Amino acid sequence: MVNTQTAVAPLDVLKQFRVVFRAAQQHSAGIEKQLGIPGAQAWVLAELKDSGPLKAGELAARMSIKPATLSNMLLKLEEQGYLQRQRNAQDQRVVEVVLSESGRQLMGGVDFAPRGWLPEALSRMSGSQLAGLSGGLAALLMVMGVEDEAAASTLLPFTE
Repeated sequence: MVNTQTAVAPLDVLKQFRVVFRAAQQHSAGIEKQLGIPGAQAWVLAELKDSGPLKAGELAARMSIKPATLSNMLLKLEEQGYLQRQRNAQDQRVVEVVLSESGRQLMGGVDFAPRGWLPEALSRMSGSQLAGLSGGLAALLMVMGVEDEAAASTLLPFTE
């Protein structure tokens, strides 16, 4: 079936979705192969490498994920010795997350953008392209009857 307004076949769009998700899966697998940690954890380390110490809430906001999801990743990364929690020098009540020496070494040789491949690609799109994509995805969700706000701040399964 072809949409007569745009002459785009729905199955062609489905194929594009498959290509995007497959490419993202392959990118995440490449990160895991190179670093030995899942792509989402590499994104955490990349944020800390680029920004220095951050509060957990700030880090979750940068990644657009739930604090509880981040908390689980921080625990795993801390257990592996890639990060540590420390008190802020100006305000001892504030606890920040910072890369450990092992984390800096791990991220030091990274030759790709582990920050999340899809967010990086989306950031390179023009405003009008993003608006069109957002509108199209919103329409798709409406047609599907999906109103899952929680899913919007959940990591894609292949990045965890």
